[in-house]
Amino acid sequence: MNKDNKYGIRNQVVFGLVMKNERLSKTCLERILGKKITSLKYIESEKVAEVSATVHGTRFDVYCEDDESIYNIEMQAYVVSALGKRSRYYQDMMDMILLDKGDDYNLLRKNVVIFICTYDPFGLGRYMYTFENRCAQEPDLSLEDETTKIILNTKGTQNDIPLPLRHFLHFIDTDEVSDDYTRELEQEVEIVRNDDRWRQPIMTFEQLLKDCKYDTELRTRQEVTEEVTKRVTEEVTERVTEEVTERVTEEVTENVVRRMLDNNMPKDDIIKCTGITEEMFDQIKAVHHQTKQ
Repeated sequence: MNKDNKYGIRNQVVFGLVMKNERLSKTCLERILGKKITSLKYIESEKVAEVSATVHGTRFDVYCEDDESIYNIEMQAYVVSALGKRSRYYQDMMDMILLDKGDDYNLLRKNVVIFICTYDPFGLGRYMYTFENRCAQEPDLSLEDETTKIILNTKGTQNDIPLPLRHFLHFIDTDEVSDDYTRELEQEVEIVRNDDRWRQPIMTFEQLLKDCKYDTELRTRQEVTEEVTKRVTEEVTERVTEEVTERVTEEVTENVVRRMLDNNMPKDDIIKCTGITEEMFDQIKAVHHQTKQ
C-alpha cells in the first residue's frame, strides 16, 4: 500500500466508507469500548442530522446503532476549536433522531460520541480521555444520563490503553500494520482508494481541507504571515509583501469558502472546516451568489 495519509484512513471520506463494513466498525468499537458487541444493526457514513430548517444541523462521519446504544465516530485529522461543545451538540442531535414528539425519555438509548484525533487536544499524553456526567460535589454519584464522550489521541505517550487499541490508533497515525485487524483495515482502505466512484470525493475533500485547515495548525503570527503569503501567491497570483494584514487573511478565507461553494460542499462541512460563523457563511454566500449572476 502506498503510505500516503492524504488518501488513507485519516481522510474522513475514506474512514466513513471503510467503517460501513460492519465487521470492521464492530471491531473498532469493541477495541475502543473494551467490550464485546453482538452486532450493529445500522451503519451510515456521512449521516446528516437536521431537525428543522431553522436549527443548525450536522453531519456524522460514522453513525451506528445496536440494541442498547447509538454511536457516532468522528475522524478528526486537523485541530478544531470547541471540541467539547461540538461533542455536546452531536449527542443532542443523536438523541433528537431517536425520539419522536411525545415519546418517553426512557426510550433514549446509551449515547456514545467518539472523536479520533491525530493530535492531543488536552496535551496530557493520554491515548484516551473519557467524559461522563458526574456530581461535582460527589464524584462517585453519576447522573445516569447514559452519555459518554471519548476523545482518542493517536499520538499518546502514556500506557493507558490495551495493546489492540494502541495498534488501531498507531495504524491511523502512521498507516503501519501491526496485527490482523489493521491489515484488514489496510486492505479495505485500498479497495476504497481504487474505487472510481469515490476517488473524486476523496480528492476533493483533501484539497478543500488543505485550503482551510492551515490556520489552525500555525502557532505564531510569523508562520501565519508566511502561509498566507504562499497561498495568496499561488492561488490569486497577486504580489504579497511582508506587511500582510488581517484583511488579507479574511480575503483568503473568503476565497476558500467561495471555492467550496463552487464544489457544492454542504454548508455544515464548510463551517466545520473553516471555523467561520454561520452568519459569516451566509454573508459570503450572498455576495458569491450575486457575483455569479
